[in-house]
Amino acid sequence: MNKVINNIALKITAICLSFLLFFTAIFSLISVVYMLYNNFYTKDFTTLQTDTMQQLTKNEMGRFINEYIEDPVYLNYYYSDKNFLYDVRDLTDGTGASNYESQDYYAENYEKQAINYYYNSAGEKYSEYEVDYFYGDDEYNIKYYDDNKNPLTQETHTVEFTLYIPKNLKNTDTVWLVNIFTQFGFNNRYSIIFMGLASVILCVVIFSYLFVSVGHGNGGEGISVCAFNNLPADILTAITVLCFVFALLILDNFYWIAAYIAAAVLAAILYFVALWYFMSITVQIKAKTLIKHTVLYWIFKRLCKIGGVLKNIYKNLATAYKTALVIVVLFAVLAFFTAVNYYNGNVVILWLLAYCVISVFIMLAAIAFQKVKKGGERIVNGDLDSKIDTKYMYGDIKDFAESLNNINCGLQNAIDDKMRSERFKTELITNVSHDIKTPLTSIVNYVDLIKKEDCDNEKINEYIEVLDRQSNRLKKLIEDLIEASKASTGNLTVQLEKCNLSLLINQAVGEFDEKLESKNLQVVQSLESDDLYIMADGRRLWRVFDNLLNNICKYALCGTRVYINLKSENGKAIITFKNISEQPINMSGEELTERFVRGDRSRNTEGSGLGLSIAKSLTELQNGTLKIVTDADLFKVIITFDLIKE
Repeated sequence: MNKVINNIALKITAICLSFLLFFTAIFSLISVVYMLYNNFYTKDFTTLQTDTMQQLTKNEMGRFINEYIEDPVYLNYYYSDKNFLYDVRDLTDGTGASNYESQDYYAENYEKQAINYYYNSAGEKYSEYEVDYFYGDDEYNIKYYDDNKNPLTQETHTVEFTLYIPKNLKNTDTVWLVNIFTQFGFNNRYSIIFMGLASVILCVVIFSYLFVSVGHGNGGEGISVCAFNNLPADILTAITVLCFVFALLILDNFYWIAAYIAAAVLAAILYFVALWYFMSITVQIKAKTLIKHTVLYWIFKRLCKIGGVLKNIYKNLATAYKTALVIVVLFAVLAFFTAVNYYNGNVVILWLLAYCVISVFIMLAAIAFQKVKKGGERIVNGDLDSKIDTKYMYGDIKDFAESLNNINCGLQNAIDDKMRSERFKTELITNVSHDIKTPLTSIVNYVDLIKKEDCDNEKINEYIEVLDRQSNRLKKLIEDLIEASKASTGNLTVQLEKCNLSLLINQAVGEFDEKLESKNLQVVQSLESDDLYIMADGRRLWRVFDNLLNNICKYALCGTRVYINLKSENGKAIITFKNISEQPINMSGEELTERFVRGDRSRNTEGSGLGLSIAKSLTELQNGTLKIVTDADLFKVIITFDLIKE
């Protein structure tokens, strides 16, 4: 099979056969249709020939009458080489013209007509086709004039026309050809049918072979697009159309036998052009290059690339520049149409239409801006699931609205990442703290046991004291870590109950009397009332006061005062701790409440940096607030709780 498809000689043979069979099929089809229409299969030859010639005389009669009216003298010359005999009799003036001499004829055609002639004052004769000027009062009273506007008089003649086709035909016109084809068609009317059917079937087979094999070369695999078939489809189409148009223009310049010969030659050329066209298109379809190989596609791709560049430039312009560009283009278009239609009176309508279009865009922009404004306010208020309707929006406003619609995804992802990070840190601190706490407890216990043993070596006793102090410090640090972790995640249990603030403050200050005295710190208390009650967890609130007083003992300047105030204001209980720091405080209150942050960055004192963070978390767990205010070396903590009535 591959040998048949790839055989070049067989393809050339098939092309030549297709040419012969194609025109045979066309000729047969046209002939059969013509013969069916003219009753070749139902009439005898004599009747068929007579009817055919009779029809030719009818077709010629109109031309013959026109030739006679225009120039009777010219008739003899015009019909000298034609297979028509004529006889004309003017019944009005008895004149006539004829070349008929009683010859035998196949058919005749007779007509009688009234013909108008016109005469001027000089006796010059005009036919009805030569009267160019006419004037009159109305359509029923028309007066005719010659070219010099001289009045014409009308004279009507009754004329008899007779046309004959003689039996002795000359091979000079279509009458002879029609007679030849009539004889040939009648004699071969049945064989033409079979010849046509056979030609059509063979054409289908050969064309199928050609279109299947096209693109396959000798021994080659796949589709091979040679230079002969590689013209772009649009150029190929244009060449083919131009060939057909050029052929029609050439054919219009040939007459009689030359016209038929030229038609045959041009038909053969056009057949091969058409076959080349369809085979080339088929090859390109098989190779999947039909569209991408065209000039129009190349131009389209370049325009798309240019359009993409312009779009990218426009997209990267600032909104103000985009607006200015649109305005300039719009007014340039309006100016152009205004110049074109200046004298047509449509300028006002044009400007009104432009004003309406601009107004619509301005209204859409205003509505879009309002939607974006409200959507932004909802997002600011925490409604991250809010969506802005971008319908009827355009340009940068739409892009901005879609960015706001997608902001919740970014925020939610950031929040999730932050929560995961916080959970990881909390779990890490909790797990590590628990793992450290077990061996540390053993260390503390064994140190305590060693302290109870009698030892005369002073150095060992000093070492034991250091171990005892540092192990207890480490134990306290781990406890703070666990508590800070639980407090920040809300995992601490809180049992709110009625608490007397004055009593708790006094107890806390009493616990720290020795530490405060050791730092020579004087506590100044100002408690508004002994009957201020809040809902709190006594243990957790004690821890808050403990952390704050412990922080004062560590960082307050020796020999200064510590102020502790308690007052009620607008249904709130406000507790204030104030002291002077030993070192200048070079950070804000918000920074001091972060975990692992201390006021002395030099870390000259012992501490974990968790005390204030724990105090704030515990206060918030009890529905209170803790705020730190710093001013140079002044350190101030303000705690607020809701009061409850007795």
